[in-house]
Amino acid sequence: MAVVGWSDLPSELLTDVAAGITELADISRFRSVCSSWRSAAGDAAAAPPPQPPWLLLPSRLFFSPREDRIYPDLLLPRPAAADRRRRRPRLYGSPHGWTLAVDPTDLAASLVHPFTGATRTLPTLPAFFKETDDLAWDWSPHGVMVSCGEGILFCFFSDSSDLLSWAPIPALAGCNASSINYAAANFFVFEEDVCRTTVVDALTLHVAAVLPAPAVDLPAEARLAVAGDDLFLLVKSKWMYLFGDDVDFSKAFRLNHRSAHPAWQDLTGIGYDRALFVDSLHGFAVPTAGFANLEGNTIYSVSTSEVSNRRHTTVKYSVSAFSLDSRSSKKLASRLDGREMAMRGETPSWIIPSIIEGAAVASLV
Repeated sequence: MAVVGWSDLPSELLTDVAAGITELADISRFRSVCSSWRSAAGDAAAAPPPQPPWLLLPSRLFFSPREDRIYPDLLLPRPAAADRRRRRPRLYGSPHGWTLAVDPTDLAASLVHPFTGATRTLPTLPAFFKETDDLAWDWSPHGVMVSCGEGILFCFFSDSSDLLSWAPIPALAGCNASSINYAAANFFVFEEDVCRTTVVDALTLHVAAVLPAPAVDLPAEARLAVAGDDLFLLVKSKWMYLFGDDVDFSKAFRLNHRSAHPAWQDLTGIGYDRALFVDSLHGFAVPTAGFANLEGNTIYSVSTSEVSNRRHTTVKYSVSAFSLDSRSSKKLASRLDGREMAMRGETPSWIIPSIIEGAAVASLV
């Protein structure tokens, strides 16, 4: 009797199995077995089930709050044997699928897709990016925008690596960017120190609008979230740290950036059909329909606490849910609780799991 290998299983059987997979990480692993399995999972990959956000952690771990499960590495590229003495690239997530990888040794940069294993080479970043761990970035179908504080660079995509280069955006030369969000053909460049948002056309890189801060004391922490035409500004006063973990953003504002006279208004709610996810890199909204443990009218964020001992410093991460109804925050019990990880240069960031390598992610609203 001939031995049947995994790649020789009937295509009808493989297609039936793939159709029953509901978790994106499992679809991704199924497709990575061999070419016949990848082909059998074509329908599942073309229309994957909607996914709530995951956390990309600095230790190359991925945390799924819905499953309360930690995934190591997924399909992130592994270094070749000759490169194993190099430092591990730092990873900076985006809700649009791709992740920015930066080698701290020589600032070599690339886009990597953790759910497909695809990579796109980018030019090496300028030397001044070594001077700080702070980095803001996002990407559009046209290219990548990145900043380490003062000034902003852009690299237009090209099929030829010889044509790839970082170029400064003159109109944003004095911009102290803390986060960059791409949505609906615009980049939204946020300056946390002055709570100012600059809207930049993603194709021409011309400044479309400058949105000054609302009437608020300069915060200890502020986050910008983008959802369609709406911008959400979330402010935490330095005094909030005196009240413990059961409170969070002291002020929240909303603005329609396409209105004739855009102005920040106090935020009373975002609706029970969606939730906001924010971190130091990005902020975005997702629909809550179909996700039993995802609460509407709620802001999800991630916090980091350092744990010091005589030998080294580690960190713990936790997810908080801030209700816009009660204006109070609660930490979500999860497998992250009590888990200490090595401290690295990156910060945790929310990503939308996807095996679609285009710019549009269906889970975003």
